[in-house]
Amino acid sequence: MSSTDSTHAACENCDTALHGHYCHRCGQSAHNPLKHVGHAIEEVFESFWHLDGRIFRTLRDLCIPGRIALNYLKGRRVGYVQPLRLFVILTLFTFFIGKLLVHVDDFSMGGSRDSLANASTLEQVEAARTQQLAMIDKQQAGSAASGNAGFAMARAAVNAAAAQRRAELTGNGEAVATAGQDAFFNHTVNGKPWDAERNPIVLSGWPQFANTWLNRRLQNGNANIQRMGGKADLYMQAILTALPGALFFLMPVFALVLRIAYIPRPMGYLEHLVVALYSHCWLMMVLLATFLVAGIGNALASPAFAAASQWLYAVLWLAVPIYLLWMQQRVYGGNKALTVLRYLAIGGVYLFLVSFVVMYAVLAGISA
Repeated sequence: MSSTDSTHAACENCDTALHGHYCHRCGQSAHNPLKHVGHAIEEVFESFWHLDGRIFRTLRDLCIPGRIALNYLKGRRVGYVQPLRLFVILTLFTFFIGKLLVHVDDFSMGGSRDSLANASTLEQVEAARTQQLAMIDKQQAGSAASGNAGFAMARAAVNAAAAQRRAELTGNGEAVATAGQDAFFNHTVNGKPWDAERNPIVLSGWPQFANTWLNRRLQNGNANIQRMGGKADLYMQAILTALPGALFFLMPVFALVLRIAYIPRPMGYLEHLVVALYSHCWLMMVLLATFLVAGIGNALASPAFAAASQWLYAVLWLAVPIYLLWMQQRVYGGNKALTVLRYLAIGGVYLFLVSFVVMYAVLAGISA
């Protein structure tokens, strides 16, 4: 035992006599990071580089379709980050970077928005609403597709604000519920305007707490639309916040789809789950690269890079179906033509699931 370890005659965790830097019984280090700043820093970097080395090895093999999933299923697991852990790390990191770098320009509706509040007749309210909606349409025409959800919510905010002003002018509270056709929720219940407290939705068969939760979320959605107004970036941030949870919900469902598609294969559900996790890890890497390109483009504000980024986006997302098809063939094997047919069927189901998840993320983000 070295002089450094002489003060640690026994492990502080299990009292076992030490014969080196680490306890042979429980594995704890002889160094106490709480006693020396240098030891604390050393432990942080040691832990980081140990994890970092496995992550780099994992990401390297992930870039080759099917390699990491095949190795993991064959039992070569010690050199890789576990699939669920990798998926969690990549998902949280990807959407953290997305919220940090991806921003959608706010809708410039200041003057026309003031005209809604200052309108003194119903005709002026309608004119201001029409002008504001036309401005949103014009901005959407020159915007990226990523802002579509925000534009839709902004239209709802305009209609809700116009309905509110009409109600103030006419003294008719029901106008708020009936005039804004694009509001988050403005339907009637039992022939009367919906209200979370006075006239809520009550679904038969649902417990009381579930109906209360539903009406509260709808009320939150209307309130959030009013609060966010034309700030498209707020809508985008809300959606990016809700998407990770939606993807976690999608994962076991996608694994079940793989299990059904490959019933003849002697593979259990958990093995298909490993394939699903690594497939989505690749998707997270592509999405992360997309966010990084978007962030660089926003920082540089260069027309040349903006043009090049369109090609980068195309290459990144074209790589997704090619990679997944190649991975599916390599992991499951079999007739290539049959693999393509299975791939198309799985892809159709998956697109439906993704559409559902994105819709859920939009609704969850706005009604949070």
